[in-house]
Amino acid sequence: MTLLTGVTVLLALLPAMAGAKSFAGMVRDVPTGTHVLAHLADQRHANLPYGGGPVLHANRTHAIFWAPAGSGLAFEPGYESLIETFLTDVAADSHSTTNVYGLSGQYHDGSGPAAYDSTYGGAVEATDPLPPGGCTEPAGTGPGWSVCLTDDQLELEIQHVIAADNLPTTVHDVYFLITPDGLGSCTDAGSTSCALGGSVSGYCGYHSQTGSGILYAVIPFNAVPGHCQSNNPRPNSSTADPTISTISHEHNEMVTDPQGDAWIDARGFEDGDLCLTNFGPSLSGAGASAWNEVIHGGHFFLQEEWSNATAGCEPRAKPEALWFASSRVSGRGRSLAFIAHGTDPDGHMLAYQWLFGDGRAGAGRRVSHTFKIPGSYRVLLRSTDSWGNWAFAGRTVRVRGR
Repeated sequence: MTLLTGVTVLLALLPAMAGAKSFAGMVRDVPTGTHVLAHLADQRHANLPYGGGPVLHANRTHAIFWAPAGSGLAFEPGYESLIETFLTDVAADSHSTTNVYGLSGQYHDGSGPAAYDSTYGGAVEATDPLPPGGCTEPAGTGPGWSVCLTDDQLELEIQHVIAADNLPTTVHDVYFLITPDGLGSCTDAGSTSCALGGSVSGYCGYHSQTGSGILYAVIPFNAVPGHCQSNNPRPNSSTADPTISTISHEHNEMVTDPQGDAWIDARGFEDGDLCLTNFGPSLSGAGASAWNEVIHGGHFFLQEEWSNATAGCEPRAKPEALWFASSRVSGRGRSLAFIAHGTDPDGHMLAYQWLFGDGRAGAGRRVSHTFKIPGSYRVLLRSTDSWGNWAFAGRTVRVRGR
């Protein structure tokens, strides 16, 4: 089995098996404050290469919360709702440069950028009973969970839920299987790499795909003392806070490297792996409730993502500047000419869309528009850059009579 992960030793220890699936973007279980990637301090010449595979130009996220009936396993109050709020906020802030997701558009395939273009498809609360355990969480390396399922078993559950609920399986749909405290998992029956433990490595999450191409991520319970950097600030005072950082990691990697053959280096590092222990400065000061990302008004504490544009870990894309000027068209009293001006530190502007405040629209950097009646109109301009991110400008213009 070839395991695509940020832990180089896994690549050497796990034998390759023809036809076996791969696990990409594994979030290694790293205690809070540990910096296992010290060699990344100077990464000017270690940018992610493009392997030729596809990226996601848009995505729709789905959450599956599995609390098996009769198992005694359940999610803590507020755990599920906070994760749903996060995915909803991420969707609502699409195309924005103001949070870490705005970095993904710099990674392209032949059809365009891995754009920050997300919608939320909703959540399913699954209660299917547990199958017989297929693995063993190694003693002394994790929380000591007694229930352990392999990736094959988890994949079957995902497929069952999708079929039972008639959920979509387009190339844009991505699924997060989220499990409660007490439900352990391993990538294989040999228990070499497991949730928060294993003889080779423990993980806080990973992403993969089914044989039919359904993209999914497995997200175990992260808020275990000493694991998954769970002692980091919790801006929402929830055990779901550290889990959300893992979801962000996996989500960004599913967009930029969905099949493990797009933006990934020879060591198996993807954009999230290169910044596994980088969280950057807080936006709210120090303390247990600090946050470093604001997404659609929500406060979260998330790891940074790798940016080839700056050869380093970044918390968000650089902000763009956008404005426009207007002037009267000579001899046409109700006609105005508009010209857009903008700067994009990370790329270049590709398109401009105008709303003239009278129900009509236009496109292009230079446009003219004739208003039917005199008055004041709120004109809005939206630009789209080479990463698929948007910037906005607006002001009121006065239209005179003839």
